[in-house]
Amino acid sequence: MPEMRHNANNELKKLDEYYPNSDLKHIYVKHRDEIALLLKTIDTVWENQKLSKDDFNILFKGLQNSWVVVYYYVVGEPVNSMIGKIDGIEKLIYKGIEDKNWKTRLNTTIILKGIDNNELKCKIIDIALKDKSQKVREMAIDAQNNSIHSTTNTTNSTLSKAGRTWLQKLFGSE
Repeated sequence: MPEMRHNANNELKKLDEYYPNSDLKHIYVKHRDEIALLLKTIDTVWENQKLSKDDFNILFKGLQNSWVVVYYYVVGEPVNSMIGKIDGIEKLIYKGIEDKNWKTRLNTTIILKGIDNNELKCKIIDIALKDKSQKVREMAIDAQNNSIHSTTNTTNSTLSKAGRTWLQKLFGSE
């Protein structure tokens, strides 16, 4: 049985200790209930070694969230650790990259940075590179450039200045 990397109660306790002293306190309070549900769902999925339809929907809603703490750290990292270990996780990622909302597709592309499964990463990058949203395409280029599978060592210089600035704000580097 694959090992779970965190405990929902411990993770929520860490967040509850950090955010009251943060300038993001109001955003955390707004998302706390959803974060608690997501963390408990992740624990349930690990414990049952199964992704139920309800769990799938809860995790997908987290992937749709607009706050990076929710879609990347709370959902993205645990989902990435479940790839190849829990059936249905790959379907969650494919649903995210095919969602009608550009933000969900962007979030899905962003979490690629943590995916170790290069085959899945390449497939999602290929889909994202053809996306109608410029931000999704730019993030796909960034994920591709930072990926082990990348055959070229290009930089984000292929992106517009606005795209590079946006990536720098999001990840702190180009």
